[in-house]
Amino acid sequence: MSTITRDGSSGSDTLIQRARPAIVLITISKHAPACAVVFLPPAIWAGVEGSWDLAAWMLLAATLSMLGWIASYSRALPRDLRKVEAMVSVALLFALVPVLAIPSFITLGMPPVDALFEGMSAITTTGLSVARDPDSWPFSAHVLRSWMQWCGGLAMATAVLALLVSPGLPARKLGDAGMDSDDRIASTRTQARQLLGVYFGLTLVLSALTALVIPDAKEALVLTLSAISTGGFAPRSDSLASYSLLGQSMVILSCTVGAVSLLFYVYLLRGRVGEAWRLGAAQRMLRALLFLGASALVLQLPWGGSISADAFLDLVSGATTAGFSTGPMPMGGPFLILLLIAMVMGGDVGSTGGGIKLMRVGLLLRGVRHSLSTARLPDRAVAPLRRRGRPVSDAVLISLLALLVLYFGTMLAVWSLFLAHGHPGLPALFDTISTLSTVGLSTGIVGADLSPDLKLALTLAMWLGRLEFIAVLVLVLPRTWFRKR
Repeated sequence: MSTITRDGSSGSDTLIQRARPAIVLITISKHAPACAVVFLPPAIWAGVEGSWDLAAWMLLAATLSMLGWIASYSRALPRDLRKVEAMVSVALLFALVPVLAIPSFITLGMPPVDALFEGMSAITTTGLSVARDPDSWPFSAHVLRSWMQWCGGLAMATAVLALLVSPGLPARKLGDAGMDSDDRIASTRTQARQLLGVYFGLTLVLSALTALVIPDAKEALVLTLSAISTGGFAPRSDSLASYSLLGQSMVILSCTVGAVSLLFYVYLLRGRVGEAWRLGAAQRMLRALLFLGASALVLQLPWGGSISADAFLDLVSGATTAGFSTGPMPMGGPFLILLLIAMVMGGDVGSTGGGIKLMRVGLLLRGVRHSLSTARLPDRAVAPLRRRGRPVSDAVLISLLALLVLYFGTMLAVWSLFLAHGHPGLPALFDTISTLSTVGLSTGIVGADLSPDLKLALTLAMWLGRLEFIAVLVLVLPRTWFRKR
């Protein structure tokens, strides 16, 4: 219970922890090797390919990252690392990498605003692009974008915990800030290692399978890096349209694998099949795809009751928030509305997918059913909302409410900006939701000719959506850094 002090402020304000800039700087420096890994493999590829300018800028970004790590090498993370410091460090990390990537994209002929947009789209696993002629790029540029997506999907958030940070309270705080997970199967460091191992293993297996159906092994690798991270960047400007149906299906299968909680695969590999199934991740994804597929068929009843393979693959791509497309998106109609619903729902908690997340959607539906049932109970009856047999805490419900308010509030703000520029309503709404859910599908509005203020607004929206709003808002709030006077 808070009290009112003599200066009129709430007594609870004295309990609020502020972020200490020096500690945040050390925390970011500890993540610097992960930043270097984002740029080093594509730089090597560019050097082998002979794209020396591109290789040089990526090597510079990797070098600067490692210099930051060396500067803090002798400093350990404090035992009293605060949750707010962990949150703002993760938010700053996802802002730092696109900034470091700007010179590389400028080398490819992109203006600075476009370069920042492209880098943010990559590290947030969104997949929207404002590149004017990506088909003319050296292949190492496509490696850079897809590798950034792979790192942003999970590796960047877990590599530091798994390999660099000592176990204990700081690792736990960073894990809570950087990993979107519904369960804890072990210590944060152990879990990070398991998730990273599963992520890497799935990438290798799916890359090999994709190479069997896509003749160009380089393209198969790049597509898999983007697919498993539900990113959506492709080495061809038409996304998946020019690949065979078998190749398209394999890529979309990789997206679906990435949109399921990676803990599901950890449990499977440990032989805990029953626990993997009870986790509910696979069921949620199956139910979502069945619902979307059945809805698409119902919507097509007036035209014969069938749905094309291309349309179904696009629907799954939207539902997994991967953003690959087999052709142009429709500019209107019921199928576009269904795609909107799929993108809002997104992948599952603990996966590389974006959106509201299927587990949270299920909790919302369970809350609706609970409200209907409690209306029939006596006044003094105690019947809390439950999930998996356990009462849902107030903190979980408040966080969910905050996420919904921030998601749809930001959506309205960005959509209004589109409308102010004269863009048509439904396509603009589609591209806005695609950005916030880090999907990457577009009706054609997002592109090189988009106005700079809209590009910056969408860059911010991608950052907000990837970090689920709270971390970014905590970063920019003055009270995070300064005590109220």
